[in-house]
Amino acid sequence: MWETIVKATPGIAPWLALVVSVVTGFFGIRGFLLSKKIQSELKGDEVLISGLLHNPSLSHPDHENCVIQTTLFNKSKRKAYINKLQVFDTKGEEIEVTWSDRIDQYGNPQGGSQMIGVVDSTSLCIRRNDGLAFRGVRVEVTHSFDTKPMVLTYEMGGGWQSYFAK
Repeated sequence: MWETIVKATPGIAPWLALVVSVVTGFFGIRGFLLSKKIQSELKGDEVLISGLLHNPSLSHPDHENCVIQTTLFNKSKRKAYINKLQVFDTKGEEIEVTWSDRIDQYGNPQGGSQMIGVVDSTSLCIRRNDGLAFRGVRVEVTHSFDTKPMVLTYEMGGGWQSYFAK
């Protein structure tokens, strides 16, 4: 009896190995696809929304025009990070700015311009380094939820119609 089994085994072993490897490969690919689906579902609720850019009310009105601010809202359960901010004028030239989540009564950003964490909502305050007034600008906010920056625009002087957020 054992002799019969031993003689039959060399022909069955390769087929058995093939079946086991195909089943293992199937479940490996299925597990990978499920992990990608779960990851995309978790990332699907990562949304950062911006309010309108506006000049804040400061104790020194002369300083108001060189500062703009907005409120950022995080709709996700995960904390978002603002890690880069660029401001461009109407000609597309970059404007040197300092930014933070808070300012003093003169409009000077407090803290620094490296990174801001957004749990529920926070202010984003931007001040021109040259002290000139913001006129027409495009603000690009790079954050941890997307590889493309969030683009905000500001036009001074047109009332509520001059504010746009994309």
